[in-house]
Amino acid sequence: MSEVLTGRPQVSGLAPRGIVAPGDRVRWMGEQYTVSALSGTTVHLVPAPGSAAPPIAATIQFLAVAEDFAVLDETGLPRATDPFPNWAMLEGVSPDCARDARIWRRHVIEVDTGLLPGVPEGSRPREGYDPDRFTLVERYQRKAAELSAVLEWKVSWKTVQRKRLAFLKEDIWGLVDKRCTRNSTLHGRTDERVVDLLLALNERQAKEQAATDARTLFKNLRRAVRARLGPAVKVPADPTLYALLRRLGIDALQLRDPTRRRKDRLNRPTPPFGVTAATAPGELVQIDSTALDVKVLGDDGRPTHVELTAAIDVFTRSIIAAVLRPKTPGRRKTRQQTRALLSTGTSKGRATKAVDASLLLALCMVPAPMRPGFDAAASAARSDLPYEELLEVDARMEHAAARPVIMPETIVIDHGTVFAGQTFFDACSYLGISVRPARKRTPTDKAIVERTFESIKSLFSQHVNSYTGRDFSRRGKEIDPDRLWTLQELDDLLQEWIAVGWQARPHEELRSPYEPNLPPLTPNQVYAAGVQAAGYVPIPLGFKDYLQLLPIAWVGVRDEGIRFKNRTYDNYKGEFGNEIRNAPSGLKGKKRDAWELRYNPYTPEQVWLRDHRSGEWITAVFKHQHLIGAPWTQHLWETATAEHVARGGRHTDDENIAQVLADLLERAGRGPDEPGVVSVPDGYGPLRGLEAGWALPGEGDFDPFAGTAALDLDALGPLTVLELDETSLYAPDAPSPAQAAGPVLEGEAPGRAVIEEASLLADLGELDDGLDDAARLLLDLPTETDPPQEDT
Repeated sequence: MSEVLTGRPQVSGLAPRGIVAPGDRVRWMGEQYTVSALSGTTVHLVPAPGSAAPPIAATIQFLAVAEDFAVLDETGLPRATDPFPNWAMLEGVSPDCARDARIWRRHVIEVDTGLLPGVPEGSRPREGYDPDRFTLVERYQRKAAELSAVLEWKVSWKTVQRKRLAFLKEDIWGLVDKRCTRNSTLHGRTDERVVDLLLALNERQAKEQAATDARTLFKNLRRAVRARLGPAVKVPADPTLYALLRRLGIDALQLRDPTRRRKDRLNRPTPPFGVTAATAPGELVQIDSTALDVKVLGDDGRPTHVELTAAIDVFTRSIIAAVLRPKTPGRRKTRQQTRALLSTGTSKGRATKAVDASLLLALCMVPAPMRPGFDAAASAARSDLPYEELLEVDARMEHAAARPVIMPETIVIDHGTVFAGQTFFDACSYLGISVRPARKRTPTDKAIVERTFESIKSLFSQHVNSYTGRDFSRRGKEIDPDRLWTLQELDDLLQEWIAVGWQARPHEELRSPYEPNLPPLTPNQVYAAGVQAAGYVPIPLGFKDYLQLLPIAWVGVRDEGIRFKNRTYDNYKGEFGNEIRNAPSGLKGKKRDAWELRYNPYTPEQVWLRDHRSGEWITAVFKHQHLIGAPWTQHLWETATAEHVARGGRHTDDENIAQVLADLLERAGRGPDEPGVVSVPDGYGPLRGLEAGWALPGEGDFDPFAGTAALDLDALGPLTVLELDETSLYAPDAPSPAQAAGPVLEGEAPGRAVIEEASLLADLGELDDGLDDAARLLLDLPTETDPPQEDT
């Protein structure tokens, strides 16, 4: 009890993350200095008395990357910093349990140090929590009484003591109620067979587009259970079934909506309508994704669609970040292809991922660089941005494009799969950004980003040579794309258009509230005015910050290394010691003694394993990367896996798959047979002969009735069967078998060619669907020559 009564152990990382100020003592390159002055991001350092080191002036980014850099306290020791808590420990527990753990963390820190986390420096402890005046037991009792009175928790002081000691030992994981980590089913105690029938009935109802309600669904469920499972299987009462629908993600109120139009009408906000407003840059940012309606050349050498994810600042209407990703929908597979790809573990398509949304946040806070080929008008120096003022504070603005750098404070998102994962929320928590989800199926909650997407498609997408339109009614009559842009080339065009075409374009919503008769302003002009009032603070992001934005996986480390995504990764520097290789991590719950892994699906050549005991990151490289020798993505790996499986290989043979991937990259790098020209799929290129006066030499317009005899209407009798006397109408380029064998004389028995022709025509009725390759292509059906398509 001596430690409990009088001890005051130092909790690592409880001091707020500070910024150097004049008068601070720092350590750099083995010497101690005193900060004499700050000039933008430049720090002027004076050596300590008795030191032979000269005075220096360096940027804060240059000082921070040094391994021994630290801000010293009065005793000459490094100040305790406040590292980002590893919220990944809360993955897999319920939201209520994770919320309680975060609440307990704040109160435990106050009990231990006397101050709540995040309070300004120099703050005094609240009454009853000063460590110099009250013992730990007194602080325990004070906190227990406070939690019982304010939060109505039944907490004793021994519970507070147990929580504090568990936090000192296991960090945030020690505050999690371990009862939340027990495995539970989604349907609770309801019979699994009843749940399966409920889902089947709901799916059939959705396909039939029948208007019904939850009571009718429950009545049909009871009938189906009694008929198929017998009276011994009990169906829960209606309130339990309503709760089961919510847990299964089925909205009972939308069961009566047979069409999308009715749903959209119900989603309209209640009048009177208002306008989303903000008073400073970054105060409110809206993020969403949409199809860009443009065909590009994918990384596998095939045409593909593009999906755009953008962040729009409400105050300035600026596009502060934009990310393009390929969007490949799933294609219908034959039964043999489906059976061969069952073991690959891929999805039906690929598009923007959660890691793209996390990296989008990082792009908002760094200047957009000028890329090769950009026009000089896209430079920030020639724009309405306050270039000189920004350059004094942030040296990165020297070669930046004319796009504002805005730190979001609040972000509005929808419930898409890109933003629904824990990766995006962890990234926002790490960067100090508040997240406000929009209501489900309510696009009016983020109407500004939705309208901006329409402007991007009308001002940018439709001018791209491979613009497809949202549907056939919005597609151009004559499209003449000489070549398809690659994804990187289209991204360069989009980023340049944002700087030149959008940020410098007057916006009708950007009018002065004091002089409404003045012409509208551009997003860059409004940002320049906002910076004068709100200021600008550069935010340097390091390598560890980048890793915190990547998605998480939980893996084990075996003798051969890490087995992840059917690939083997290992560290060849020997950093996987005996305490990691073939050893449990000690993390329970959903993690099951696994180790935390961070990965980027667009650069899967290496992954990063985190040792939670020391906080260090260990880099692991793909074992067969030397066979590929070029950058690749997870989608290309899955494509190579499908090709290898189709040849009879196994999806776990990563060495042979790596060789197939290398061949695929080599074929994609060579491009088409004619350099600089890419064939566009049928339906997207110009129709031959549409241009006036144009025709290939020796060719004219095709006439399907050329050379046929005139029809005698008087001799036409009743049509009983379909007679194909002139098969050349369907094969104009090649003679029919009957013509090749010569004419048949009257009264002469039909020859072998005529019999073969009749047999060939009779076999037409035995085809599976009667579709040729051209019809399959138009209907987006796979042909026999198509390679197996793998889900991503």
